[in-house]
Amino acid sequence: MTRHRTTLLITLFSASLLAWLLVLVTAPSERTLGSLVRWVYAHASLTQVALLFFLAAAVLAVIYLTSKETWYDWFQVTGQVGLGLWLLGFLLSVVPARLSWGVWVDWNEPRTQLTLLVLAVGAVILALVRWVDSRRFAALAQIIFSVVVLVLNRNTAVIRHPFNPIGSANTTTIPLTYGLIFLIALFASSVLVVLLVNARQPARLKTASATAARAIEDAP
Repeated sequence: MTRHRTTLLITLFSASLLAWLLVLVTAPSERTLGSLVRWVYAHASLTQVALLFFLAAAVLAVIYLTSKETWYDWFQVTGQVGLGLWLLGFLLSVVPARLSWGVWVDWNEPRTQLTLLVLAVGAVILALVRWVDSRRFAALAQIIFSVVVLVLNRNTAVIRHPFNPIGSANTTTIPLTYGLIFLIALFASSVLVVLLVNARQPARLKTASATAARAIEDAP
């Protein structure tokens, strides 16, 4: 990747991140939650982008298994960024949970249990992929993980956690503001994926060249 392209991607990511923060801090308050709704915007936008990235990672992993080797970095980075966003979404949820429910983490809330389960299983899979060191295993693990997360997310019940607080708002300002925050988060995260994938490719080529050189040296 050329230095110019790297600079462009870093600039786009930085600008979109700043825009996301700016829209968040200037977002209008909600009648019931007040300014606390901004934390909800941040938590929900990152969590929903993470779910989209889990889906995208599974699709890219299928493409990798059925077609071209070049998609390996794409599904891996997309899945890893998705897991990172999922973690950030959880961390951002503890503030509104504390202020609304009086606890930092509600262990009895099914959504909280799902969130922590996804993080734990995701960490185990990352370790297994590194240990097994098989690209096919990595692709299959990503597909299974993504499908299970998406199914569980769709079918997990809620107790305290509101089912759809933004969509059920009485004013259009709330959904429109959230929609903008979500789109900016999606764009910034997508730029980050492209940046990380492009950063990995020169390192992979350097490793492949070194391996080929050693093979030539060892040849009789």
